[in-house]
Amino acid sequence: MATPSLGEDTAKAVLRQVEFYFGDSNLPKDDFLKTKINESEDDMVCLALICSFSKMRGHLNLTEVKKADDVPDCTLKVVAQTLRTSSSLKVSEDGKKVGRSTKLLEPEELIEQLDSRTIAASPLELNVQREALEAFFGQYAKVNSVRLPRHVVQRKYFCGTALIEFSAVEDAQTVLEQSLVFAGAELELKPKKDFDVIREKEVEEFERNRSITTSNGSNAEEKHPKGLLVAFKLKSASAGDSAEQNGPDEKKTAEMKMTKKVDDKHGSPIDKVVEKENKSSISIYKDDMNVVLREDLKDVFKKFGTVKVLLKLVSLTI
Repeated sequence: MATPSLGEDTAKAVLRQVEFYFGDSNLPKDDFLKTKINESEDDMVCLALICSFSKMRGHLNLTEVKKADDVPDCTLKVVAQTLRTSSSLKVSEDGKKVGRSTKLLEPEELIEQLDSRTIAASPLELNVQREALEAFFGQYAKVNSVRLPRHVVQRKYFCGTALIEFSAVEDAQTVLEQSLVFAGAELELKPKKDFDVIREKEVEEFERNRSITTSNGSNAEEKHPKGLLVAFKLKSASAGDSAEQNGPDEKKTAEMKMTKKVDDKHGSPIDKVVEKENKSSISIYKDDMNVVLREDLKDVFKKFGTVKVLLKLVSLTI
């Protein structure tokens, strides 16, 4: 009787997930998994335990499984069969254990290698999905992992720059030389080391501004570091008032009321904006006083600094 196998999509998801668990980017930070490896004599871990992890249960449709002992033997067999195709994993002869095929490098060397094969990509929307980025960059090279760092100030939300780790340094260099467009936005690609330098400066600026605010009392003017995400509402005004306040070139933008209120689910400003994606649409709505285009908003806000990304959703009250 032939050994059953996983479907193609499921097999890919399972292989990718287990390679991630034992990969260079996750294992050094995974204290639980490292402890299990150190406790074993052969540096391998019970495959049933791996299959009981939440994401693996999702891939394998094991919704009723609560612990490793509940994983069916038939599932372990097909998972072991799939994992044996990996060059970075090893599976025991009986198919009950799995581990890395190579030893983990020393921390300093590991960090250097990780940084060398990782790039930073921006601007991205706050609700971007890891899976979408993995599929997009996977067209150009094998992706080991995608990380979505939090914003320096608003730790609850994604900062707009993703870190994509490839399987080889050469792959990362090749992608850096590409001109890529994701979700309608031209991506700015840079080495992770460049991102780290910018990130460090943002953290220092935030800490400095926070200490100034604290020392001056709670009513001191709040300082907002570079990269802060804000939402705003547009309110209609009479043509005369708009022209008087903003001038003829900006009267379509109406009166702007700044607010930092953000949608709890996606971190996006509330309600909808009329979004136009091509030049023909822009020309159609250019003179419509009831339509606010992205170009109008960028023209207004660029006087305060570089607008890195304009989100699709803003509050519009007419």
